[in-house]
Amino acid sequence: MNEQGILLESGTNELEILVLLVNDQLFGMNVAKVQSIQQFDSELVTKLPTKMPGVSGMFLYRSKTIPLMDLAQILEIEITQEVEREIIVVTEFNNSVNSFKVQGIKRIYRLSWNELEPFDETFGNNDYFIGSVNIENSQILIIDLEHILSKIFPDLIIEDVSESVIQKQETVTRDQLEIIFADDSPTIRKGISKALKIAGFKDISDFENGEVALKYILKKYGDKKEQDLHNVVLISDIEMPRMDGLTLCKNIKQNQNLKNIYTIMFSSLINKQMIAKCENLKADTCISKPETNKLIDLLDARCQ
Repeated sequence: MNEQGILLESGTNELEILVLLVNDQLFGMNVAKVQSIQQFDSELVTKLPTKMPGVSGMFLYRSKTIPLMDLAQILEIEITQEVEREIIVVTEFNNSVNSFKVQGIKRIYRLSWNELEPFDETFGNNDYFIGSVNIENSQILIIDLEHILSKIFPDLIIEDVSESVIQKQETVTRDQLEIIFADDSPTIRKGISKALKIAGFKDISDFENGEVALKYILKKYGDKKEQDLHNVVLISDIEMPRMDGLTLCKNIKQNQNLKNIYTIMFSSLINKQMIAKCENLKADTCISKPETNKLIDLLDARCQ
């Protein structure tokens, strides 16, 4: 696989899914988070002195050691199928490089985020998946890698608000902003909303994907011309079911009534290529998760 993945145009609401095997079950992983694919070599794995559930050890990758996680253990799937050579999928997101052991790789599929069906709460606890898609008459569960990392390395997902940032609210009128926050992860929505409220922001509306966030914005501001939207800020994740953050940003910035909404792309996928995509769509800025304090600094600049 090309390490750059398959290049997608900005704001087309598309994604690529790498379909892989855990034992004999098919699962999907967002290609945007995949750095490379390696054959498993046990000689490159160093066991940890203390046991961490789901972590097999440290994997030697490009002269560095990175955590190696076993997806079968994490998803509680018993290995019943023998394979000649297992596979390591190396990922990069949240400014962190990690690796995951699987039993095989199928292929990459290009899909629309519209095709991804989020899980309904009535189906119970499906925190390890962001939803499912139908590919060639097979229902593929899409793995939520951020949630997996949040269970093993919580500091990689949400950064604590620093004391200096909290104290700064005495000199910044943070309650003047209206914040619209779109993220498909309940863990991230809850954590970031809590952090913003601790810092003194009060008007926060959160949404589970770009589609519902856009409907809210259009209903509230879409038919009002020449309005002052200086105090309205959109914070958006990039990968979301129904409508991704790039498509949401495109809809906002191409709408003459909405284009002045200050738009922050807040994602685990921020790299040089993604920054270029965000700039192409006229996003005002983008930062990587879990930089919560940097996010608050950007919001403070809007207050001033």
